[in-house]
Amino acid sequence: MPTPPSARAVETLLRDLGPQLRRGEIPEDRLESCPTGLPALDRLLGGGFPRGRLSEIAGPISSGRTSLTRMLLAHTTRSGAVVAVVDPGDAFDPVSAKQAGVDLGRVLWVRPPRLRAALRSTERLLQAGGFALILLDLARGSPGASGPSPAHPPASPDERDVPLASWLRLARAAAASRTALVVLATRRCTGTAAQLAIETEPAGSRFTGVPALLEGLTARATVVRSRGGPGAASRGRLTWSVTPSGRP
Repeated sequence: MPTPPSARAVETLLRDLGPQLRRGEIPEDRLESCPTGLPALDRLLGGGFPRGRLSEIAGPISSGRTSLTRMLLAHTTRSGAVVAVVDPGDAFDPVSAKQAGVDLGRVLWVRPPRLRAALRSTERLLQAGGFALILLDLARGSPGASGPSPAHPPASPDERDVPLASWLRLARAAAASRTALVVLATRRCTGTAAQLAIETEPAGSRFTGVPALLEGLTARATVVRSRGGPGAASRGRLTWSVTPSGRP
């Protein structure tokens, strides 16, 4: 089967960026995890999102999922590392990411048109090496929530259609490259392939002034799956506040 054009584009880009990616690596003694920069959350996660493992952040809209990933991207890029965002929903917002402290000069933004191309691009990036963190965002660009519980919408078609074998393949590639692979979804979809799984949910909102303007949100993260290994977490729950800029 011929290689999709999007995958060929990623391969060409990685070939051209090869030397820069190697310079973006951080010392071996700091490779155990990618912290979020939020101390209480990093303690809950056992230091951060483990490198060389597949992790998952699942939650509905306005649940803190996006703010959490912005914190993760900001802290990782400020450490001098290179990250990649695989974004088939074309949802990554560079302006708000920069406001949250993300160093955009260290972010490779990949926008594949379909799910299959997104999975293939993620695998190619993992094989290339040199990335501390790869974020695969499957939570955007899908049909809105439906059903009796808006806080727990059904999985989008993209999330539901990925077989476990594909996640296990990506988990092996992450282990080989020592990259933290973090999947975003509206609800859990990686199954047993994930070492660490977090579910986020909205916990409130704050309004000030007349007329009332949104000042910030309160979000809650719960560790629902944690296996042993680098960055091993303990099950637990944390609530934090987020401003509209995405900063805690």
